[in-house]
Amino acid sequence: MMTATTEHAMGAIPEAAATGENGVRAALYGVFAHLFADRPSAELLERIAEADQMIIAEDSVLAREWQSLCAAAAAASPAAVSDEYDALFVSPSLPPVSLYASSHMSGRLRGQVLAELREDLVRIGYVRADDSNEYEDHFSALCDVMRGLIGEAAMSEEAAEQQQVFFQHYLAPWHGRLFEKVDQAAGADFYRKV
Repeated sequence: MMTATTEHAMGAIPEAAATGENGVRAALYGVFAHLFADRPSAELLERIAEADQMIIAEDSVLAREWQSLCAAAAAASPAAVSDEYDALFVSPSLPPVSLYASSHMSGRLRGQVLAELREDLVRIGYVRADDSNEYEDHFSALCDVMRGLIGEAAMSEEAAEQQQVFFQHYLAPWHGRLFEKVDQAAGADFYRKV
């Protein structure tokens, strides 16, 4: 079984060698998983900055946004980005921006979202990492699962369907609200570009 919210090794961060649409999509989810799992390290920011050729589609919105993120990572101060992460996502009470799906999915109780998610994760072959201190509905964990499912998508039609169902059920209903809150948050700079 694969694990979600496990180690955040640099291997998932894109190199210029990410190939094909699935490879690039998986790499993007890997970047999101790393950027939202914890305060980004200087090494992570450097790896993103150096991956500016990962998306080479001429004049596409995605390519322009990726280039903007790479430039922001190159210019960023790791200490400032770490402070921004804390200001946006870390708090002894409620942070300005919650990274948990159940905080953004109105009409559903946190326990209900988590129970459904846990069942679905087990069904598709994922378990919570023993060393994880986050709930499974954390944005980083969900991106990590998507990265894994996209990697499997090239291998079978069933895996591609699992990817689409998982995205529609656990990311599509709320990720837009998450990024709206980031855009509106006082002190957001680097994460607005993410």
